[in-house]
Amino acid sequence: MTPHEISQLAELLKEAKKIACLTGAGMSTESGIPDFRSSTGIYNTLTSEDIFDINRFRRNPDDFYRFNSSFYTTLMDAQPNAGHLALARLESEFGKKVVVSTQNIDGLHQKANSSTVYEVHGTMRTLTCMKCRKHVSSDDYVQQLKEGKTLRCEACGAPYKPDITFFGEALPEEAYMKSLEAFEKADLVMVLGTSLKVYPAAALPSYRSTLAKFIIINRMETDADDDADLVIHDSIGEALTKALERL
Repeated sequence: MTPHEISQLAELLKEAKKIACLTGAGMSTESGIPDFRSSTGIYNTLTSEDIFDINRFRRNPDDFYRFNSSFYTTLMDAQPNAGHLALARLESEFGKKVVVSTQNIDGLHQKANSSTVYEVHGTMRTLTCMKCRKHVSSDDYVQQLKEGKTLRCEACGAPYKPDITFFGEALPEEAYMKSLEAFEKADLVMVLGTSLKVYPAAALPSYRSTLAKFIIINRMETDADDDADLVIHDSIGEALTKALERL
């Protein structure tokens, strides 16, 4: 990234009062969590995309839980990186209203103390029985999850499904609608670490006001690059940290 890009980023952040962010897997790669679609991502190195397909999970949840053992351990051990901390600092130190809508299921925005986080692809923190709908916390099953054991409901014996959004499922309605409202009201929209390929979450930035400024920070190009006021193809953590130093 260039000094001019950092200056532009700092100026846009300085002028903003209400910031809506859409974050994706690239937000957390600097915390050691692999992304999904890059050449070194999960779908190219560890498993196929359909491991997150709801029909496959219904047929054989054992496959998902076996894969999930190492992935879950990675999520549990990960810590917020400079990018997560910068978003939280925009609130705590600079008085900005920041709403984070995240496609991630790692909980790192919450660990970084961002106050308003909408998990539009769900969360690994809770699970729901596929039959009787009993709702439980993953904190009660940490060892089994790390060992790759299929979790089953104590009441009826059916498998628990993590409350993440599998392919073939609708997004959590409340999180999506609140995200939509935030993007409509924002005077600055930021897309951070997402390729904008997975809908409907990828559509959220398009609901911004015609007066809102639009920033994309992502290592790879996105289909929305031409519409943005500023595009930085580099580290999110480094870009945001350098920009905050100028506020």
